Amino acid sequence: MMLSPIALSSRLGLLRRVLTKAALASCLLVAVPHLAPQASAADKAPPAQQVLRLVTANMPRSLDPTNIDAQRLINNGFGEPLVHQSFDGTRLIGALATDWAMVEPTRWRVELQPQARFWSGAPVTAEAVAASLRRHQTENPRTRTTLRDVEFVAAGPNTLEIVTPTENPAFLFSLVTLPIENVAAIAALGAAYATTGDMTGYFRPVEFIPGELIAGVPFDGHHGPRPHLERIEARFVVDPQTRYLALLSGQAEMDANVQFEQRRLYLRNPAITITERARSTWNVWMNYTHPLLGDPLMRQALSLGVNRDEIVSRVMAPFAVMSTAHFPAGLPYAIERTQRFDPAQARAILDEMGWVPGPDGIRRKDGQVLEFRVLTYGWWQTIAVVLESQWRDIGVRVSLQVVEPAASNQIMLDGAFEIATYCSCPAPTGDLHGQLRQYHHSGSVQNWQRYANADVDALLEALRTEADPELRYALARDIQEILFDDTALLWVSNASVLSNAHAAQVRGVDPERPSDITPGMFIAVR
Repeated sequence: MMLSPIALSSRLGLLRRVLTKAALASCLLVAVPHLAPQASAADKAPPAQQVLRLVTANMPRSLDPTNIDAQRLINNGFGEPLVHQSFDGTRLIGALATDWAMVEPTRWRVELQPQARFWSGAPVTAEAVAASLRRHQTENPRTRTTLRDVEFVAAGPNTLEIVTPTENPAFLFSLVTLPIENVAAIAALGAAYATTGDMTGYFRPVEFIPGELIAGVPFDGHHGPRPHLERIEARFVVDPQTRYLALLSGQAEMDANVQFEQRRLYLRNPAITITERARSTWNVWMNYTHPLLGDPLMRQALSLGVNRDEIVSRVMAPFAVMSTAHFPAGLPYAIERTQRFDPAQARAILDEMGWVPGPDGIRRKDGQVLEFRVLTYGWWQTIAVVLESQWRDIGVRVSLQVVEPAASNQIMLDGAFEIATYCSCPAPTGDLHGQLRQYHHSGSVQNWQRYANADVDALLEALRTEADPELRYALARDIQEILFDDTALLWVSNASVLSNAHAAQVRGVDPERPSDITPGMFIAVR
């Protein structure tokens, strides 16, 4: 049975699986199983040809799932969470969990796959899952806020109970990116654990070069259906044009990081299939610990100097629209305001602040040049170049710090940036509180720029426990209105530019998990 976590009040006493965009406003007492695509024997190429070669700009540097650079472990089928999130972000799909219920306002009960095994053959018990989540809680820098003060308790061999510090009807959404690991294997493997791991995915690694290559074959001990693919090979290719050429030349069957420049080319090729990702917001972060960026007038001037229409209608066209704060436009919890482009007002603000244009047009004050370093990578780099030009027009000098996508994670966590084109990419979600708190609460680890507003913190706490959908939407909008007025960050566009591309012979892509390699995928007969 599936029920919306948004429409359910704590008085009902029971929360079943989360379902559908419409379920944000109503409870559906109907079981709706997730049915993955099926392959017929006539469609499939022989087993020797069931090899999927993937090129990507996001490669894991470790097989320890608590490592900040352990990327695409779930996407590539090596890691498995308790639950997956649906494509539209509003419901949960079972993975290691077969069923879940909120049995009390602060207590969840999760039933686990009874036949699940780790790659080592060890059984996946409730105690093993609890130990894994506790390790995420202490070692994974991304979860120090979301899992703070949460208790994970084995209530039976295959029954896990989760106790949250306060009522949170959407808590399970915070677990969708956390692969479950066998913590007991760490002591046995020692330093080798980072390059071997012991997880539960339907693929297990047979070759791993951190940051460069990972290859896997089906894990025969997996509790679910055996994958049709006999081997996957993921290689790090940072250059988007090289990834495009790899697909065209037949050296790869999947590009996991299609950027807008290459997407235009892919769409012209009938032999390539593009799978969309949900529209999300692209934003620019400003580090408030910087002595200049902590001033709201400076942030306002920078925002007024950004010509978003140029970015949307020229650079990212036709895959983007104007941004509307944190959430994409059209959602019931989005606001309908857009940050203005007004370079004249931006110059006037900087004039008033005492920043005077020099002979080269760059502003100076008391001998200091008005300049910032902008962290950027991969699919953001083209936009960063445009921002550099637009800000120069108002007298601000920018230097670009271009890094690999994986390297940017630690830089952001350390706060070692001034301005960053780092995509938090907020999208439609069933967990309004979790997504907004993650980036905007003063105590959140992933509040990269160290934004702080007591009113926002208070509204977030109210949003955490509010069950009425309309009140939740209203709270989310109120929070965004404050963020907008504070110029908390710079929203650039609402875009669907990040996509996956598959060669024509790749079939069985799961529409609920289009970014992932799933058991139903296969190579078709040519």
